[in-house]
Amino acid sequence: MLKTENLSVGYGNYVVVEGINLEIKEGEILCIIGPNGAGKSTLLKTIATYLKPKGGVVYLNGRNIHRLSPKEIAREMAVVLTERVNPGNLTGYDVVAIGRHPYTDLFGRLSERDREIIEHAAKSVNATHLLNKNFFEMSDGERQKIMIARALAQEPKVLILDEPTSFLDAKHKIELTILLRKLATENNLAIVVTLHDIELALRIADKMALIKDGRIIAYGCPEDVMRREVVNNLYDLKSANYSEVLGYFELKSSGDRGKVFLICGGGTGANVMRFLVKNGYRMTVGVLHKNDIDYTIAETMELDIVEEEPYNPISQESYERALKEIKNCDVVIYTEFPLGEINRLNRKLVEESIRLGKCVIKYEGSIERLKERLGEIEGRFHYKK
Repeated sequence: MLKTENLSVGYGNYVVVEGINLEIKEGEILCIIGPNGAGKSTLLKTIATYLKPKGGVVYLNGRNIHRLSPKEIAREMAVVLTERVNPGNLTGYDVVAIGRHPYTDLFGRLSERDREIIEHAAKSVNATHLLNKNFFEMSDGERQKIMIARALAQEPKVLILDEPTSFLDAKHKIELTILLRKLATENNLAIVVTLHDIELALRIADKMALIKDGRIIAYGCPEDVMRREVVNNLYDLKSANYSEVLGYFELKSSGDRGKVFLICGGGTGANVMRFLVKNGYRMTVGVLHKNDIDYTIAETMELDIVEEEPYNPISQESYERALKEIKNCDVVIYTEFPLGEINRLNRKLVEESIRLGKCVIKYEGSIERLKERLGEIEGRFHYKK
């Protein structure tokens, strides 16, 4: 369907990205990600024939796309760029109707079939109610839907989108990415899209291309290429880590604000860990089984962990290690973690912490309340000098 072969892209005499070999078929979504200035938009504009390649070839159905006429391209490919558009006083219907231009006569007259396609395109993106609304009165999310409907009205086989979630709030970002997945599946479109939001890209992409330092550093199924070392390198991360399991980033622990021992499990410690790390507390977590989601979060944050092998009861050795850490901490926090045979010794850790006279706080689901409790005992904390 769409293929690049040793493609190099850039402006003037400057090559931005070179040696690009990508391929996308009908029904697939290729997401291109990378830091700002890496060349994502330049690549898309070259594929869309807005720019000439500095080397190599872009093939559309086996034909060199840069040798096709604009009308031939318009019947096969539609493009939605990130730049805000100002179509004057046009309605949503007028904007979508522009997508029928490759098929109308010399006077641009719309046939009955054209009108049906316009209506269908709007319905496909849940924008029928916007057809009679002036474009300049629409929200950013509504405008983006209309622009995609315009592209669909071209009846393309390939859809190119450059940062379609820019300017959108969280709700509209999610709606739009779900819509792209739906269009790829139901309309059998090949979609090439650049996105900043890795979490959303992972949810919809069939293939992922990572661009950095003038080249594609990784390409393939997102589940294969989105590894911690690759993503950390892509964005030059120093104070955070990417997690394959979580599909996103966690801040690294780097604080010296006292020492906290956290007893949790089953995901009950996630919010506590995030709160403590971003507020600079030193933390040890345990005892956590290696298949626990709390373990994944703690490991991504590079916390000290008293760990246990999956499905094994907490050993006496692990219990003693945790108890040793508790004796050297300033405060013990525990959550309402699920309790079973394999982690029963964690309940004993809570009881022993109380017996030792440690300051023990039960987290009951309110970070605001936890913050207040920690503030009340702040003077007991030992700070690293």
